[in-house]
Amino acid sequence: MFHVVMIPGLGVDERIFQNLAIGKQFTRTIIRWIPPEPNENLAHYASRLANQLPQKNNLILIGISFGGIIAVELAKHLNPVQTIIISSVKTRQELPWYYRLAGGLRLPYLIPLGLGKAMPRLQAYIFGAKTREEATLLHQIIRELDIPYVKWALYQISTWSKKTKIPGLLHVHGTHDKLFPVKYIRHYTPIAGGEHLMVISQGQQVSQLINQEVAKLLHR
Repeated sequence: MFHVVMIPGLGVDERIFQNLAIGKQFTRTIIRWIPPEPNENLAHYASRLANQLPQKNNLILIGISFGGIIAVELAKHLNPVQTIIISSVKTRQELPWYYRLAGGLRLPYLIPLGLGKAMPRLQAYIFGAKTREEATLLHQIIRELDIPYVKWALYQISTWSKKTKIPGLLHVHGTHDKLFPVKYIRHYTPIAGGEHLMVISQGQQVSQLINQEVAKLLHR
């Protein structure tokens, strides 16, 4: 039987999955973020996250945003039956050029990211929160973020070196995503009008696509 591994976005917990209905007949693990070690890179960090898994075979990895990048790193070592990323990127080439520039200049460590916690309207616009409930949840999540951890993670994203796509990976991406603009994304399944937070605002559509993919796995 498959075991579903759900990897939330940067600093986020299981709340991000509240509108997803995926393979309820399967056991699952929702990854909990842990503090990075000094000078730890993304590959080593992902390997430590893997210690949370009760099994290492028959895995379906589902990652959102930063969690999608972690899913790609985990897939290199765990050989899952399927890797699914949502509102994310699967290679360095899909990062906008200004992200890569920011990494080269180490800007994630220099920008006062804490100021963003006090800008709920800007948060809602960037992430695509479409209702008051979505904006409230987003603001709660951002208020709880650990800034040193966020800076480390943003630096890891902007300097990520992955260049080759994992065969068979399913990439679900919104056509209106502002954080990872679709014009940089290749070989993906689009959600029309979807923004970065579409896993909540359009959870039913995202769930349908993923369940279709899981159904294919069951009939192999």
